[in-house]
Amino acid sequence: MEPFTRKRFLKRSIVLASALFLLGGEWNLFAKGINEEKISDPPDGLKPVSKNDPTAQALGFHQDAKNTDFNLYPERKQPQAKNQVCLQCAQFTKLNEGWGKCSILTNGVVATKGWCSAFSKKM
Repeated sequence: MEPFTRKRFLKRSIVLASALFLLGGEWNLFAKGINEEKISDPPDGLKPVSKNDPTAQALGFHQDAKNTDFNLYPERKQPQAKNQVCLQCAQFTKLNEGWGKCSILTNGVVATKGWCSAFSKKM
């Protein structure tokens, strides 16, 4: 039997990775759009809070909490912080399933999946 060399290992690894990519299914992240859910469109006549809004920038606000800058807000990596989204915040008033108003970010609507550093849990 021939010894298992690095060259042989690399060839098999490339073949396996190519096969998984071409087969699709759960392994093909490119075909699935990397399993991200798109945020729905805001209610008619309302605009989302802009990324350029000075208050939003100061609070590290994002319409999707997954986009938080973890270098600036390392507490967002904590397991207990996973449910810290606008929908669970005391400053949030729900308009529909995907959007609502924030009493701090008043220049538009915020997504229920959003987050900022002013989060305070609803009681």
